Amino acid sequence: MKTFKAERSFDGFRVSILALGHLVNDSYSNLIPPLLPLLKEAYGLSYAASGMLTTAYTITSSIVQPIFGYYADKHGRRWLVALSTAWIAFFMSLIGAISWLGLDRSGSYAALLALIALAGFGSASYHPQASMMVPRISGEHKGFGVSLFSAGGNLGYAIMPLLVVPVTAIWGLPGTLAFLLPGLVMTLLLYRYAPEAPSVGAHLRLEDLARDITSVIKPLMAVTGVVCMRAWLFFGLITFLPLYLASRGESPAVASVHLFILLFFGAIGGLIGGHASDMYGRKLVIVSSLAITAPLLYLAFSTSGIIEWALTAVAGMALLASFSPAVLIAQGLIPRNQGMASGIILGLAIGIGGLGVSLTGAFADSFGITVALYSLAILPVVATLMAFLLPGSIRS
Repeated sequence: MKTFKAERSFDGFRVSILALGHLVNDSYSNLIPPLLPLLKEAYGLSYAASGMLTTAYTITSSIVQPIFGYYADKHGRRWLVALSTAWIAFFMSLIGAISWLGLDRSGSYAALLALIALAGFGSASYHPQASMMVPRISGEHKGFGVSLFSAGGNLGYAIMPLLVVPVTAIWGLPGTLAFLLPGLVMTLLLYRYAPEAPSVGAHLRLEDLARDITSVIKPLMAVTGVVCMRAWLFFGLITFLPLYLASRGESPAVASVHLFILLFFGAIGGLIGGHASDMYGRKLVIVSSLAITAPLLYLAFSTSGIIEWALTAVAGMALLASFSPAVLIAQGLIPRNQGMASGIILGLAIGIGGLGVSLTGAFADSFGITVALYSLAILPVVATLMAFLLPGSIRS
């Protein structure tokens, strides 16, 4: 079969298609943060209410991913990744049209939460299926393949803030309807070219899955904890960095550039981390990259101008270098259910970490946005300590 042949070598075209789909899918995941200053003003939101928007999306896009991962292991099909992209594009593009409903502020906020929560299911179904496909068509370069897939998502996060500002400047919040088009185009590409990867867990019963997970529960909890801390930091930065810059008097355009720098160089860091993990080991990359993230962020928050942007870029590279090694460690722990492993790491762990954004929002309401932002630098320190508990030696 064509699919099995692709497993023996690096299928650059189809890996790129899945990475491009990841770019489009995750671009919608970062539609809300650059809109927060506008939404906050339009609906009179507090910092905690603003953080809850991210939390609502995180719950449906991440925490339920293991369910989709289990389905992907048993019935993996390319139509699922195509439908997932169409789904998230449809609901996210409707956010700006809420004002047309004529609701009061509380009703508009409830509608906003509902749309964001529904959109999250598109992300939840895309990630475990696609991330399970990528290693199978990456041959002996799994770290690089997964890092390329990761880079697509990070670039999607980076690009969206640059698009939101001009679109909303021209059409206001209803301009989000324009973002329906790229999702529909990507849906067609995925349906045509995404691989029909074979399912390795098609006959695995739930009790067998539970036994497999129980046998590796300690290392699985370690890698899950690392991803939770990293996700809290990641979502905290993309949610509150624009609000922090706005409190300093910066324009939305400047805030978007900051986010772009963080995420664009984060994508580069992800590629470097994936390649390095193939050469030097997953654990070494995770520990070393997280260890330097905290001081880099603290210095970035404490400076301004070109130095601040340069430090933000390097911090983004360090933060996201650990993405693909963590995914591959989890998939190696549960090899018969790689979709479930991906769902746990890309979904459940990231979702739990994303819940921390609401805590950071409440912290900002009580102590100020500046103190809240600085508090995020503690998270990679905790993640580094957890990373030492990962299986194997520092070079395994």
